[in-house]
Amino acid sequence: MVNEVFQQVAMEARPYQHRIVTKAVQMLSGDWINRFGQQESAAKSVMIESPTGSGKTVMGLTVAKVMQERFGWKIGWVAMRRNLLQQAQAENLSRGFGVEMETISMFEKDPPQVDMLIVDEAQHDAAMSMANLHSIIHPKRILGLTATPFRTDRMKLCFEKVITDAGIQTLIDEGYLSRYHHYTIPAYTPQMVAETFAKEPEHWGKTLMFFYRHVDCLTCQHELKQHGFESEVVTGKTNREKQLEDFHNDRFQVLINMSILTEGFDCPSLKTVFCRPSGKGCTVQMGGRVFRKHADFPMKQIVQCQKTKHPFVKTARPEEQYVWSDSGWKTLKVNKHLNQITQRSLQLIARSQVELPKQVAMHRVRLPSWLESRAS
Repeated sequence: MVNEVFQQVAMEARPYQHRIVTKAVQMLSGDWINRFGQQESAAKSVMIESPTGSGKTVMGLTVAKVMQERFGWKIGWVAMRRNLLQQAQAENLSRGFGVEMETISMFEKDPPQVDMLIVDEAQHDAAMSMANLHSIIHPKRILGLTATPFRTDRMKLCFEKVITDAGIQTLIDEGYLSRYHHYTIPAYTPQMVAETFAKEPEHWGKTLMFFYRHVDCLTCQHELKQHGFESEVVTGKTNREKQLEDFHNDRFQVLINMSILTEGFDCPSLKTVFCRPSGKGCTVQMGGRVFRKHADFPMKQIVQCQKTKHPFVKTARPEEQYVWSDSGWKTLKVNKHLNQITQRSLQLIARSQVELPKQVAMHRVRLPSWLESRAS
């Protein structure tokens, strides 16, 4: 049935999408055969963890369509933010999935009763944001969709099964996500970020900037204005839809925010992300915004500072690395075949016959003859 649904809609399923959807349907239906060859009973909740840009919405809709056709279930699509609900419904209609579903705000006090909940950006579920909603609806099944379930301990309490397949590096290698260059600046201050951008605005292109505090966002906006560049600060109180529409339509080049755009912000023409210093989970969320492919921008860019806890190069290998110095950008050559070369070298070294210098050989400790014969 998974194959039939993919054939019906206006898209060609990627191999990893097909694997993930098939596994999710089997787990939710009680058809999953584990690695020990045992058929497991149906899981009440399953989490799909897949990078930004991998098509989580499409995978969620496919699972929903299969379960609805197979069991006649009512589907509810849940999200914390309205734009995520709008995106899911738009995808449902434009691609021809035809899933009959209710869109439900995470804060809804009187939600409709449904058989299956699909939780978009489900890391918030791990933070217990949806506990009340779960207790009101009592769904038969729950499917979570997330790029970064960084509160792993709590997340495992909310979902019985977690499906992971291809990470960011794999999807870059397979051509589904964009390649990127990595830049390191000495410090991450509003002044330095604005100055870095202002020196080469055409190089950075459409840019998204993240800061810890609202005052830092406003300071950076002021600094950019001093350099002659318009920007917008996005918060929970601003007209985000209008700001994003203007950004998409090139009315200004820079969006500044604290964390509100780490989810549900899709802009393939985005070229650069300035990531504030942070740990792995938040860094992957911020940097993940830039990996959607665009024909005009085959190489995307991530900018971080030296003191960040999690350089993005630990998550995905850049094509090139640059570090700012007094004389400008210094290139750090990245050889993507280095690991393969290193492994081959280690194998050759292991097979090499090494003759010790006479002075060393005279004083080396010899094994007992009975043990030496075993070692050989």
